[in-house]
Amino acid sequence: MIEKNSRILITGGSGLVGQNLTEKLLNEGYTNLRVNLHKRGVRTIHDGVHYTYHDLQTYEGCLSATKDVDVVFHAAASTSNAVDTVVDPLAHVTPNVAMNNFLIDASWRNKVQHYIFLSSNTVYPPKGDEPVVESDFLFNEPYPVYFPVGWMKRYAEVQCELYGKYLPVKMKCTVVRPANLFGAHDKYDFNKCHVTPATIRKVADKMNPIPVWGDGSELRDLLFIGDFVDALQVIMENETEMFEIYNVGSNKVYSVLEVLDLMKKIANYDAPTEFISGKPSMIPTRKIDSNKIKDKLGWEAKTTLENGLKIAYDWYNENRDEFNK
Repeated sequence: MIEKNSRILITGGSGLVGQNLTEKLLNEGYTNLRVNLHKRGVRTIHDGVHYTYHDLQTYEGCLSATKDVDVVFHAAASTSNAVDTVVDPLAHVTPNVAMNNFLIDASWRNKVQHYIFLSSNTVYPPKGDEPVVESDFLFNEPYPVYFPVGWMKRYAEVQCELYGKYLPVKMKCTVVRPANLFGAHDKYDFNKCHVTPATIRKVADKMNPIPVWGDGSELRDLLFIGDFVDALQVIMENETEMFEIYNVGSNKVYSVLEVLDLMKKIANYDAPTEFISGKPSMIPTRKIDSNKIKDKLGWEAKTTLENGLKIAYDWYNENRDEFNK
């Protein structure tokens, strides 16, 4: 039973999910938050939050981080963009495998009640124009460009199934596969960010022309971070199964050019588009079916893409100095 004083650990506390989830749970009245940080700090130090710097690349660090904890949100990950994936495909696979191994076992040994793992839609194989459902990852390989990270996430998910279903003493484990997230506290560094924050920055910085990789037709399910952390709270408070998997998205897809057009409208800025060939191209379409979490837990996205982009655009403008050093 989750109470407002339940002991909640958030790993990856300086990231997009970590900072927004911390703010969300504080606003919802949770009083015993532990937020683990790694290389980066956080923009706001919140009263009532216990910040730690445990090294989750070591088993000892994971044991310390999960001691006397009821719920773990595992949002920490070494991440990469399209360029990194092509140039150094194992750049973030190896450290993530070690961290995921250590953290789930340490959580189990420390008798954590609920372990919530943030996975990725990279676990899914190609499915063309059809939306992927939670069971689809079983039937084929991930996209070649996502092969290393897809299998890394699959392995971590199998670990969750092991600890949630098959051990004599089980730990409740929930796997969450988000759509493409965006919003406040995102990475807006062109060397590290994904297409949506990159598009927001290009327009906010009034680039002329505005560069777009490929032809801009790639389709993605885009989800505002505020809606995603709402879903995480719903899962923590309502999930009863010892092992479960949820897609969490908007059930809608948008092209890169549609996002760009909306950003131009929001910023009241129009500039020509420069299509760049020869850059790494990601998968053409990724549709995500999020009906399971809607039907079972009653959650669905509430923020329109335009409203979410406007919030993210305003946040970037308020914090642009951080990204233009």
